[in-house]
Amino acid sequence: MLKLEHWSKAFGANLVLDQINLQAEKGEVLTVIGPSGSGKSTLLRTINFLEPADQGRISLGDLHVDVAQLSQADILAIRRKTAMVFQNYALFSRKTALENVMEHLVTVKKLDKKIAREIATAQLDRVGMADRLHYYPRQLSGGQQQRVGIARALAVEPEVILLDEPSSSLDPERTTEILDLIRTLAHGHMTMVLVTHEMGFAKEVSDQVIFLDQGKILEQGPPEVVFDHPKTQRMVDFLAGYKSRQI
Repeated sequence: MLKLEHWSKAFGANLVLDQINLQAEKGEVLTVIGPSGSGKSTLLRTINFLEPADQGRISLGDLHVDVAQLSQADILAIRRKTAMVFQNYALFSRKTALENVMEHLVTVKKLDKKIAREIATAQLDRVGMADRLHYYPRQLSGGQQQRVGIARALAVEPEVILLDEPSSSLDPERTTEILDLIRTLAHGHMTMVLVTHEMGFAKEVSDQVIFLDQGKILEQGPPEVVFDHPKTQRMVDFLAGYKSRQI
């Protein structure tokens, strides 16, 4: 379970996240949508403290942390429970696919290399990359690199997996492949927080949808409510703009 209460973040005078309150149960898919610059990526980055929030409380399973009393041990504990999939893949260019997935297992979790290799191999097989174990990122397509990124996240067995527009850098064919992969992973043992601009996919795969605009949650609920019965004019305009771009 993931819960945020009064979650806020500013960069100087720019308030990027303003009193965010949300909750996602184990196995749920919570999708965050909204215009560019609305705070979506920052929200994900604050959940695992790549960017520290300025205010609020976070609960992850049995861990409960108030940012006002945050310690380095708290940050490490949160990061052990979360994993991030980046839109730009964020792979080590001089490591193979297998080594990229093993890296966190060996350096952070301190697993024996043989065990780490077995876990990494299994996860790469899970995402359809068993025949690319010893390929370097430069030898892989964008979609294949993203599969490695997803395998790396899965390998640490997170309670919450954070996906930041995982298909945004891909062509339409590779986008379909990655979305299909995410679909197979959804509603498992992990909570999934997904930022995406793929509205049709969001409506299909989500248990909850949040519409974020200027750092505030304007709409929140099941996808059939948020997409089909929006309460705010801002959401109506956002959906109309999205539909017009698809024509």
